[in-house]
Amino acid sequence: MNKKIFHGAILESILLNLISQTSERGLYGYAILKAVDKKFKIHLSASTIYPELKRLEKHGLIGSSWEFVLGKARRQYRITRKGRSLLMAYFVELKAVIPVFVPCKTEDGLVAVNE
Repeated sequence: MNKKIFHGAILESILLNLISQTSERGLYGYAILKAVDKKFKIHLSASTIYPELKRLEKHGLIGSSWEFVLGKARRQYRITRKGRSLLMAYFVELKAVIPVFVPCKTEDGLVAVNE
C-alpha cells in the first residue's frame, strides 16, 4: 500500500480495528506497529504511529494506561465506546464504497468496475 494514502481515515480505521481486536488489556504502541507491518505489509515508523495514537486518545476514540510488564513500562491502548461506534460507521461506509473501486471480470474477460 502506498504510504501517502495511508493517512487520515484509513490509518485511523486500521488502528481502531487492530486495537479493538485485542483483549481487555489492550495493545501497546510497538505491538501496534508490528501488527500493521505484519497484517498490511506497511512499514511505518514510530514517528507516524505515536502521534496518531495520541490524536485518537485526544478525541476519545481510545484510552490508555501505563502497565508494567517484565519490569518495563508500556502504555496499553484500548478502544472506547466512541471508538467502536466510529469503527462501525467506517465499516458501513466502506462496505458501500469499496465495491465501486474493486474491478471485476466480465463474461468476455474484460476488467470492469462494478456499477
